[in-house]
Amino acid sequence: MGLIEEVGGFLDSESTRFTAGTNLFLNFMPDQPGTATAIIETPGLAPAQVFGSDLPAWENARVQVVCRSTSSTKARANANDAWFQLQEVANETLSGRSYLRISAVQSPFLMARDEQGRVVFAANFDVVRRTTAA
Repeated sequence: MGLIEEVGGFLDSESTRFTAGTNLFLNFMPDQPGTATAIIETPGLAPAQVFGSDLPAWENARVQVVCRSTSSTKARANANDAWFQLQEVANETLSGRSYLRISAVQSPFLMARDEQGRVVFAANFDVVRRTTAA
């Protein structure tokens, strides 16, 4: 399972606001439904190498959570909920993978209005998780 699936599964299980495939989507934002959240993998930092090991000890990944709605209040509330839920991840296992930390890069912010005038809020997160051999 990949980073996005693990983080998406966590949000789906920890919050009543998000349901995978219904209003929570992985690596894309569909045109419908009007109120939707996407978790998108974005460039992170280099993995951490440890002396004496061929495999890096952990990855320094990054994800962006994008929340859209016709209601500014609802888009903001969804972004805030994801922000609080993800920041609680510290020394946890998500879908069998050890996560050292998920931490917000910033608070949720107004990103844009889409072509249909819906409000879009976003927040970026640094994700530190242990590596595993494929």
